[in-house]
Amino acid sequence: MLFEDITPVIISKNSENTINRCLESLKSFKHVVVYDNGSTDDTIRICRLFENVIVIEGDFFGFGPTKNYAAEKAPTDWILSLDSDEELHQSALEELSKWNLQDIKSVGQILRENWFCGKKITTNGWGNDLIIRLYNKKSHTFTDSQVHEKIEKNSQTKTIKLKGKIIHYAIFDIKQTLDKAQLYSEIYASSNKKIKYNFFFIVMKTIFAFFRSYVLKLGVLSGWRGFVISFGDAIGVFFKYAKVYQRSEVKK
Repeated sequence: MLFEDITPVIISKNSENTINRCLESLKSFKHVVVYDNGSTDDTIRICRLFENVIVIEGDFFGFGPTKNYAAEKAPTDWILSLDSDEELHQSALEELSKWNLQDIKSVGQILRENWFCGKKITTNGWGNDLIIRLYNKKSHTFTDSQVHEKIEKNSQTKTIKLKGKIIHYAIFDIKQTLDKAQLYSEIYASSNKKIKYNFFFIVMKTIFAFFRSYVLKLGVLSGWRGFVISFGDAIGVFFKYAKVYQRSEVKK
């Protein structure tokens, strides 16, 4: 089957390790939009190997605003939002083929299966990850959040759970844990939503972030992977608040 009325939209940057798998899973769609914000690796070259892919290059405005901007470039109103490290499992295609395209108030929610260094993870808050990824851009958009963006629902929104799943290759190299902590903390510290805490409270929040992920969310059951994820969660919390603190103190 060929999907002509739904366009997958992806934002990418230096995604050469995952973008091919992502785009291979989307060959059933007439159009796929990839909005690239500054790749210096082979990401763009790989994208142009796929005849159904429209490559657009531009700036990064934060995750929410960038995804909305990229969606506006799609030739259809129905958007399937994916990340460049995700793969649409073929089990979802039949469900998409039955989607009611006339009901623009409905959004499609799907299970995301998260993988870390070659293994599916269900601990650390990574299990039962249901996310809205199918929507009509005339009635719904992503929030303007710089990070942790999501589809903004309203009183008329009807959420429908789709069968199938998205496979998320979140981390395939531990280095990515540090890279993501750096990226997300920098975006937060530069946003207008940043909050300054005293340094003792930052340390306490960091310790609790590890405890919550490793103990309360059962990361301990996932062996070394669970520990690394928990440590990464703690690092992310520390650096996003430490950067705000440091910049405020230096200005003084």
